[in-house]
Amino acid sequence: MSLTVSRALATAVAVGCLLPVSAMHLGDEMKWGDAPPTLPKGAKLAVLAGDPGKAGPFVMRLSAPAGYKVPPHMHSQVENVTVIKGTLLLGMGDKLDAKAAKAHASGAFVAIPAKTNHYAIMKGETVVQIHGEGPFDITYVNPDDDPSKKK
Repeated sequence: MSLTVSRALATAVAVGCLLPVSAMHLGDEMKWGDAPPTLPKGAKLAVLAGDPGKAGPFVMRLSAPAGYKVPPHMHSQVENVTVIKGTLLLGMGDKLDAKAAKAHASGAFVAIPAKTNHYAIMKGETVVQIHGEGPFDITYVNPDDDPSKKK
């Protein structure tokens, strides 16, 4: 990269005009709603960018109370998770085992490969940011764990 291009790029970044902003959410302005029926009741969800239900990039946040659990499941795409607040206990495998789950505190990042069985437990009130390529889906290891199938 030439020195001129490098300086121009640095200047553009410094003044914030490199890319137009297509989504901006200040913490108090996020629109939270109930998480979709494919997740256990009790969590709230805010979509920050894109549409998790369609092909393409998306960013969303999930807020869940202490003790909230997502049974073993997988996604057809990579799931990228950043812990914003609280502690996420994340485990790999076909059975939920709180003792085997690894604690990820605020600021932690985890990339879970597609089609990898995993589970989550929230230690304290927890907010995680999930981003990736849609459509975002969830397939439970045990179909009986799927809350959308319960009546």
